[in-house]
Amino acid sequence: MAHRRLAEALQVSRDLVVSGCGKDGVWPAEGDSCCPSSLACLRQVPLGKDAHGIYSLCFAPGGGQLAVGFGNGSVQLVDAARGLPGPSLFPGHRTRQAVTALKFHRAKPGLLLAAGADGTISTYDLISYYPLASWTETENEINAMDFCRDGSSFATAGKDRHIRLYDSHTNQLFHIMRAPDFMAGDEFTPLSGHSRRIFALRFHPTELHLFLTGGWDNSVKVWDKRVSKGARSVINGPHICGPGIDVKGDQVLTGSWVPRHALQLWDLRLSRLWQTLPFPCSPTQGEFLYSAQFCMGDVVLAGGSGTSGASAIHTGTGQVVGEILLPNKPVHVVASAPGGQAVAVAGAGGNLHLAELH
Repeated sequence: MAHRRLAEALQVSRDLVVSGCGKDGVWPAEGDSCCPSSLACLRQVPLGKDAHGIYSLCFAPGGGQLAVGFGNGSVQLVDAARGLPGPSLFPGHRTRQAVTALKFHRAKPGLLLAAGADGTISTYDLISYYPLASWTETENEINAMDFCRDGSSFATAGKDRHIRLYDSHTNQLFHIMRAPDFMAGDEFTPLSGHSRRIFALRFHPTELHLFLTGGWDNSVKVWDKRVSKGARSVINGPHICGPGIDVKGDQVLTGSWVPRHALQLWDLRLSRLWQTLPFPCSPTQGEFLYSAQFCMGDVVLAGGSGTSGASAIHTGTGQVVGEILLPNKPVHVVASAPGGQAVAVAGAGGNLHLAELH
C-alpha cells in the first residue's frame, strides 16, 4: 500500500520536474534547445585554502554565488559569475575536519549552513559574514545534509547511520530515524536503515516529504519524513562514497565508487535500474565516482578518483559533451547551479573549476 502511494505521488509530479524539457515524462530529442551539446570550462579559481582540498560546493539560489568547503573546516564564498574569490566565512583550523556539506538556507535567504566530518553544524550570515549558531552531533561524522523543498526542515546523516531531522527555523532537532543497533540485537531488514555509514542525502525537489540516502552498504533508501521509522523503498546496488545521489522527477542518478558501471539512472517508482551511462576511463583507471548531479536538459555531471576528472554526459546518446581534468588529483565534488547551465568541479588540492553547458 505504501509503495503504491509513493508511486502515485511521484507520477503526479512527473510532468512538473523535467526542467521544462518535454511533456509526459518524454525526454527531448537530441538537438532540442534545452539540451546542451558542449561543456566550456570558463576558468580555474585559485583559493588560499586550496592545499587542504575542497570537499563541498553549493551554488546560491540565484547562481551568482558559490560556497566552498575545505578539508580544514574553512568556508569561503566565490563570485561564480566573475570567477573571483569572495569573503571567508570561517578561516579553518588544524584541529577541524573537512566541511562535507554546504547548503544555502531555503527558508531564510542570506544564511548558509555548513556541516563537517567533526559532527559540527554552523550557520553563517551572508551579510555580516558572521557565524550565528553552531552545534555538534556528538560522536557522529556528518557526511551529508539537505533541505526539504519548502525549507521548513533539513536532515543530516553520516558515520553513525542515524538520520536527524531539524526544524530549520529554530535549528532544533525534532526527530531521529535510528539505524538498527546490531550490538543490541535489533532486527535488520532492507527497510530498517543503513548497515554502514551514509555519504549522501538528497530531498526530492518537488515531493515535500521524500528524501533519499546512500552509503557503503550498496543501497539507496527512499524515506518519508512523516514516517517515524523505516524506509519506504530500497534501490539495491549503488556503492556511494560521496555526494553521489541526485533526483529529478521519477529518475534517480547515482555515482558509485566502483571500477565499472559507476554512473546509473534508476526508476524511483519501481526501484529498478533504468540505464547505465558510459563514463570515460581507461581500462587501467576505472571509474570510481564520488559525486554526480543532474544538469540542464539531458546532461548529467559526475566525477571521482578514477580519471581525476569530471565528465558531462548526454543521457540520451551517452555522448560525452565535455570534461574537466584535474592535475592527477581526485574530484571530490561536482555542483550544478539552479537551471543547470553553470557547474563547478573541485577536489584534492583545491582545483576549483567553473564551467557552463551550451
